[in-house]
Amino acid sequence: MTNDDQLSRRGAVALFAGTAASAALAPPAAAAAPAAAERLTPSDLHFEITHRFRPVHLIPPRLVQYDTERAGGGAALARVRADGTVRTDERPVAPWASVVLDVRELAADGSVTAGLGAADGDGVRVRYDAGPGTVSVEWVRAGAVRTVNSARVPLAAPFRFAFVVTANAVGAFSAGGGYDSGIAYPWQPLVTDHGRLADLMDLHRPAQLEPLRYAFGGRGAVLGRAQAGPFGQFGLRDVSLVRNADGTPYVREGLLHFTATSSGVGYAHQAHTGVWRMDPARPERMEQVGSHFFSYEGLLVGNHGGQLVRDAERDRFIALACGGNLPTPGVTVRHGTGGEELLSGVRLIRAKRLELPFQEAAWDPALRLIDGRWHYAYADVTGFQPSLRFRPVLAAAAPGGDYDEGVRIRHRDTSWPNNNEGCRLQRFGDRWYLLTSDAESRQYLVRDMSMRPRRPLDAPFPLGTPFPEVFALPGAGGREEWLMVTSDERAYEDGSSRPQLGYGVHGDVVVMRAVRR
Repeated sequence: MTNDDQLSRRGAVALFAGTAASAALAPPAAAAAPAAAERLTPSDLHFEITHRFRPVHLIPPRLVQYDTERAGGGAALARVRADGTVRTDERPVAPWASVVLDVRELAADGSVTAGLGAADGDGVRVRYDAGPGTVSVEWVRAGAVRTVNSARVPLAAPFRFAFVVTANAVGAFSAGGGYDSGIAYPWQPLVTDHGRLADLMDLHRPAQLEPLRYAFGGRGAVLGRAQAGPFGQFGLRDVSLVRNADGTPYVREGLLHFTATSSGVGYAHQAHTGVWRMDPARPERMEQVGSHFFSYEGLLVGNHGGQLVRDAERDRFIALACGGNLPTPGVTVRHGTGGEELLSGVRLIRAKRLELPFQEAAWDPALRLIDGRWHYAYADVTGFQPSLRFRPVLAAAAPGGDYDEGVRIRHRDTSWPNNNEGCRLQRFGDRWYLLTSDAESRQYLVRDMSMRPRRPLDAPFPLGTPFPEVFALPGAGGREEWLMVTSDERAYEDGSSRPQLGYGVHGDVVVMRAVRR
């Protein structure tokens, strides 16, 4: 038995201790004979899909900041009924925010607005005008209103109307009211700014975002409720299990935790990181409990595609996330640390660039503490022309150093012909392996820690590039139960007659369980 075996089993027992799950799961795992586990390889497992679902929330229920059903909300609704505007005391910590209005009645010539506003009236908002039946995105500056984009969308009260901003992309949405573009979800995209607002404002800059508060109003309108808070998601991708440094799942009160990329109004840089928790016995009830935003280089950003690692020895969580754009300024990995507060609530993490060696860009990091040394796997972008090329690398921090000290590449993939990404480091039995996803061949590739290829993982391959987030939990009778939690790239507007959001707004969460051959 290796030292790592002992650490993994002790870690699993300690995590489950004190919870309802621990009494049944921890003792058999601690007492299990090591021989069978040490012989396990990735090819011994056959995965099958057990659950598929898609979280969609304009505001995560647990993260609502403003709600007229709380004390004082009645006065705000009365003000709108008197054709007024409400500027709340609440504001977003980063430019990912939503305002949702329950429009009960709307006069034939009435209107409703929702957005972010400053004390002097400046801001950005969406408007619905019942007379012409138009919805528009508006930028307000020094008393002047500029319509950035608009569309004809007749709506009939009652309906819900929403403003959403993700980075510098703004969209208007409705639920009910008679408009149906043919998508499977209640929230219908009505109009976006089509990238035009980025030339007028930059909400990534604190000086531009900080004066703004959630705001809404109306003329000839009766509202039943108004809510505001951080934007949630139109789908998830890049699902990553929150792990202990040794790679075992971090379990709290019997629940698993994940970070995931929450898709926004548009491409990758409109996404951000959400924090989720899951009962492995009821994965379809997975719920968002937090959001991560990042502050660095004078900007407020919503990086994604990373992970959260618990380092118990130093009593901290290490947060990794990817940010940037291609080809300029490039995508790099950022990092920061914090405590248990990173598992819930809306958090702004002070971050800096992680000095990883790469050629053009780097993404999809996996961090593990193996034999007392921090190890990484990540995708190294090797070229942009004539086409984008990226391959996985294995790297390690300096011996005895912290996770961000002296990282050097140990092995590169030089044999596999296709792009592959979604790097994951996972232990099977007594050995570590690198798992990646190859969308072209539709395989989960498996390599050993010398980058030698092994048999691909035997698991369904959903649409797109599902990341192989594979892990084991203690099961009945001391046997390990193996799961994969991943995502597909099914578009939010799949089936829509009037798509608005573009690429990147995906996907479903896909849960698999394995049987041993």
